[in-house]
Amino acid sequence: MNTSAIPTGPVIASPPPPPWVDARTPLGRLIAAVLAVEPVRQLLFLQARRMMIRTAETRGIPWRRRREQLLQQAEPLLVASTNPATVIPPYYRARFHAYEEGNLCWQAACETEQATDSVALRVWKEEKQLNPAAAQQRMRDGIYAAIEPSLSGPVRDVLDIGCSVGVGTLALTDWLEQHGHSDVHVSGLDLSPQMLAVARVRDASGRIRAWHHGAAEATGLPAASFDLITAQFLCHELPGVATRAVLKEAARLLRPQGVLALVDQDPEAEVIRSMPPALATLLKATEPYLEDYFRLDLPAALAEAGFTAIRRVASDHRHRVLVATRP
Repeated sequence: MNTSAIPTGPVIASPPPPPWVDARTPLGRLIAAVLAVEPVRQLLFLQARRMMIRTAETRGIPWRRRREQLLQQAEPLLVASTNPATVIPPYYRARFHAYEEGNLCWQAACETEQATDSVALRVWKEEKQLNPAAAQQRMRDGIYAAIEPSLSGPVRDVLDIGCSVGVGTLALTDWLEQHGHSDVHVSGLDLSPQMLAVARVRDASGRIRAWHHGAAEATGLPAASFDLITAQFLCHELPGVATRAVLKEAARLLRPQGVLALVDQDPEAEVIRSMPPALATLLKATEPYLEDYFRLDLPAALAEAGFTAIRRVASDHRHRVLVATRP
């Protein structure tokens, strides 16, 4: 695990975006031009979706069967998972992950668990004997081991923002309980009521304190009420201005010496930077804010939001964790 501390004075700049995502490079301009042709984009959406399902089911993930099971169980929980006062920001209505309605649809919500397992398998794609549960565990263990050195005291209250269907939320709860935080209360927050309904199904034993329907940049939750906030694979799905707002909100929500951990794709990872053009085009077709993510200097943005003791950890060869403390 590669760990580096980032100074809290002048912050080391992030590397330039990978050439395939940067519209200022020849490859980036070519991919952007291809995606600007709507029939081509639609075809790529369809191809990306078929590839995801085929790859997952080949590796033992019951994509379609699990989707139908979750839909049947989650639909009755939609009203209880919806806060009518929540305002959905325009950026969230973009087409994500090969879904025309983005994350605001049942199909997305009932396929996220399977997609998350597929992502974990892809990290160690050469290890064909690895099953989805083991891959997921290994990925999460790397993430939470990166966070642990910044936890200087007891962790009592935790918020997982952009929690989706709760895969990371429940995994974080397990890890905290196994590492001595027995009285911890973990909550999740997301903008998609469909995702939250599925999260409630997956949290059948009620281990999570609350599933909040709200925006990460304007949670409406009390100030200074959490010791740890995580954003697991959220930032690459946000425009840069929204990410900056989320960091400010996290600073408001954390108690003094509270910790914020941002988990996402690693802009410095060779496997990310050298992605083949065909695969990069499929990825960019389903991730509308990737260029924003790779352009934003997140360590600098954390410092601007008032965070200190900023650390960068490569939790595996595709992902990094940025951990920072509220003074």
